[in-house]
Amino acid sequence: MSGTDFDPIVDTTRRAEIVSLLRRAILTGKLEPGQKLNELRISEQMRVSRAPLREAMRELVQEGILTSIPYAGTFVIEVTAKDIEDAYSLNQVLDEFAIEKTWPNRTERFFDELDRRHDAVKQATLEVDTTRQIETALQLHGLIYEWADHSLLLDTWQRLTSRLQMYFALHQRARNEPVPSVDVHEEYVRLLKGNNMKAAQRHAREHIGLDFEELVAFARSLEKRSAGGEPVERSTGGKGKNSGA
Repeated sequence: MSGTDFDPIVDTTRRAEIVSLLRRAILTGKLEPGQKLNELRISEQMRVSRAPLREAMRELVQEGILTSIPYAGTFVIEVTAKDIEDAYSLNQVLDEFAIEKTWPNRTERFFDELDRRHDAVKQATLEVDTTRQIETALQLHGLIYEWADHSLLLDTWQRLTSRLQMYFALHQRARNEPVPSVDVHEEYVRLLKGNNMKAAQRHAREHIGLDFEELVAFARSLEKRSAGGEPVERSTGGKGKNSGA
């Protein structure tokens, strides 16, 4: 697949697969922040009708990584330093609360699932699979929300996840490496298995802040590039500028 070409999908009812392909294109930088989606071209490349494509795009609008502008089209969201600061600061608060709510609910089944998800992160890291590494890392962090027994908290986390996934992908591009050279979750997992809730909360906050300034600086560079007059409506048929993701 060259540039932002999409492989055909045999079963046109598989909206989830369309969503997955679009999300991966966004996370790998093939569809860049601010870029308009060319429905006709994408539907032709995937060999699907525009109806399921539009349904998939609406799902990603709801997730917050696409935005629909009346009479203009659907675009990948722009990413600003303020967006990242808002998401990270909220994530820190939510993680502390989720750990507090989950702490009395931990069982052997929780610990087993924690290990299973951690193993998935380590495997993706070894395979140097950027998107999979980010997905599995967020699934690992999502466990405390699933066990908190708090429906509104879980709903908030699920709405935040897609944006965090996009920001983490930008972070990898900022570092110019496919995935972190080593897994950074060993201490996080160890503390979640331990007896010191405050230590686990403190580490979660620090973990979220890892390389935060580097990512914010990268976002500011994107803002400056956009302010410099570069076009945001790019074709989905060519090669993106950030092709080294």
